[in-house]
Amino acid sequence: MKRFFCFILLSSIVLHHLTSNPSPKQRGEALRERIYMQTDKYLYLSGEPVLIKLLTTDNDLIPLVFSKVAYVELVADSVARLQIKVEITDGTGSGLMILPAELPTGYYRLMAYTQYMRNEGVDVFFEKNIAVVNTFQSGYYPAEEKTETSLSASLPALSEGDGVSSVSLQLDKAAYTVRTNGELIINGLPENTYTLSVSIAGKELIPVVEPDNSLFRKNQTKKTSDFSGKFLPEYEGHILIGKIVDNVANSLSVSNSADISSTSEESSSMPKTAGLSFPTVDGIRFFSGQEDETGNIRFYTSGIGGTNEIATILFQAGDKQRVEIQSPFVNRFVPKQMPALYIDSVDYGRLLSRSVALQVFRYFSDDPSENQSISDAFFKMKPTWSYPLDEYTRFTTMREVFIEFITGARFRRNAGKQEISIYTKRGSNLVYGTMPLVLLDGVPVSDHDLIYSYDPLSVEHINIYYGPYSLGGYWFDGIVEMTTYRRLHADLNLNRATQIITYQGPQLPYRLDTPGYSNEKNRQNRMPDSRHTLLWNPEVRTDGQTSIHLPFDTSDLTGEFQATVEGVTNDGKIIFATAFFKVE
Repeated sequence: MKRFFCFILLSSIVLHHLTSNPSPKQRGEALRERIYMQTDKYLYLSGEPVLIKLLTTDNDLIPLVFSKVAYVELVADSVARLQIKVEITDGTGSGLMILPAELPTGYYRLMAYTQYMRNEGVDVFFEKNIAVVNTFQSGYYPAEEKTETSLSASLPALSEGDGVSSVSLQLDKAAYTVRTNGELIINGLPENTYTLSVSIAGKELIPVVEPDNSLFRKNQTKKTSDFSGKFLPEYEGHILIGKIVDNVANSLSVSNSADISSTSEESSSMPKTAGLSFPTVDGIRFFSGQEDETGNIRFYTSGIGGTNEIATILFQAGDKQRVEIQSPFVNRFVPKQMPALYIDSVDYGRLLSRSVALQVFRYFSDDPSENQSISDAFFKMKPTWSYPLDEYTRFTTMREVFIEFITGARFRRNAGKQEISIYTKRGSNLVYGTMPLVLLDGVPVSDHDLIYSYDPLSVEHINIYYGPYSLGGYWFDGIVEMTTYRRLHADLNLNRATQIITYQGPQLPYRLDTPGYSNEKNRQNRMPDSRHTLLWNPEVRTDGQTSIHLPFDTSDLTGEFQATVEGVTNDGKIIFATAFFKVE
C-alpha cells in the first residue's frame, strides 16, 4: 500500500512537470545540448592566459543544467594545440587556457563542446576565433601587405531583432589615472537574467569577426538529423574512459586474438573489475570501473576538479594487463584554412609595451595554472578503528603490527601468498571476509604481499573499516586504509596492473585576483601592476536587479580599455554591451 501511494504521488509530479514544461522527447525530438563561450578579449599575446566562461543551453538557447563537464580546444588548421576541461555547475563554468610562449602568430579557433554534443558531430560545437601575436618571434606582416583574406573587421552590430536584450553600459568617468578606482554601471538589465559576465581589458588592436556558428547569429539553434547516442552525458561528473592493455604485448587486449596467451584470453573473457583512486589525498576517493559493450572501462566520477595524481588498478589480472586512461578530447577537426594575421606597423610599439608588461606580470604573480584543489573526501564514513602508530609500540614488520594491536584485520597465507582478511557483517555476526579494499596513500593494492613486506616505520596511520561496503557497484568486505608520513606512497613497488599518472581533471571556477587601490598605501606599493585585463567576473550576481554597479581598479598600464558585458536570460535572450575609456 505504501509503495502504491508513493507511485501515485510520483506520477502526479511527473505529469504536472511534463504538461507545464513539454520535453524535447514529447515534441518528437531528442534533447539537444548547446554551449556558449565567452572570453575576456579577442587578441592575445603568446604566454597570456585566455579567460573563459561557458554556458550550456538547449537548442532554443534556454539555459540548461545537464552536463557537468565541458571541453575547450585551441585548434590550428585541424589539430588541437591546447585542451582544457572545465567544471560546469548549474549550467555555467569558468576556466583559463594559458597560451605557450612558443605559440606562433596567427588566427586560431576555440572549439567548445560537451561529450553529449558529440553525438551530433562537430557541426554543433561552439566556435570562436581569437588572434595570437608572438612578440618573441619575427613574422609581423606590414600593413601594406594586408589583403581581403584578413579576419580584421568590425564586430557585427546586434539588435533586439537578433534576440539581444538591450542594456546600457557606462563608466563613472571618461578617463582615469593609473592605480585608481573606477565603477562600471550597467542599466536596463532584464529581471530574469540567468547569468552575466563582465570583462575589462585593453582595447583590441585587431577586431576579430565571430565565425558563422556564433551564438549571436542564432546558428546555435541548428539541428542535425543524426544522433549517434555513442557518447554518454556527463550529468553527474567527469567520465574517464580506460582501455584494457596487455602488458606482455603492450597493446590493446582483444579476447579473440591468437597472439595473446591462454591465460590472457581467459582474463579477457571475464568481466573486468577495475578501480580508480587518488593518491596522497586525505580521505578515501575511490571509483569503480564498469565495462561497456566495447570492452572499455568507464569510471563515473564526481568532484575531481584540478590536476591530481590518479591510480588505476585492474583487479585479479596479476601483472598481465592494465588500464590506460584515454583522451576525452576530439583532437582532430575538419581543416579550416585561416588567413594570415596582419599587424599594422603603427601598433608595434604598443605590442612591445604589452609584451614587457606580460613578462613583468608573469614574473611577479602566482602561476594561474596551479588549479589543483580537489573536493572533499568521497568516502566520509568514520573508521571502525583508527591507529596513529606513533602512539603505539613501533614494530619493524607489518606482520607484528597487525598481530599486536590491529583489531578485525589480519594476514593469512593462501596459495603461497599473503592476503589481508577483515571483519565483515554476515547477518548479525562479524566474520573474516577475504575481499577487502586495501589502500596505501590512496593507491589501491591488490597484491597484499607488498603490504606484508612494507616498512611499518614509514606508516603514520592505519584506519580499519568493517564491511561490507558498496563503492560504485563493487562490494568489499571492508577497507584497510594506510597513510605514510610523506603521503607519497614511497617504496611501494606496484605490479603493472596498477598505473599512477598525473591527470588534469575539469578546471574549478577561476577568479582573477586584482589588487585594491582604495587607500594610499596600496597605491604607493612598489610592486608593479601590469594587468592588461583589469576585471574578469564570470559570475556577476544580479539577484533580479535591473541596475548594478561594479567596482574595478586600473593598473600601471595606460591607453584605451574596453568594458564588455555578456549574459543570457532565462528565456534565451542575449545580453551584450560594450563601453570604452582611457587610462592616462
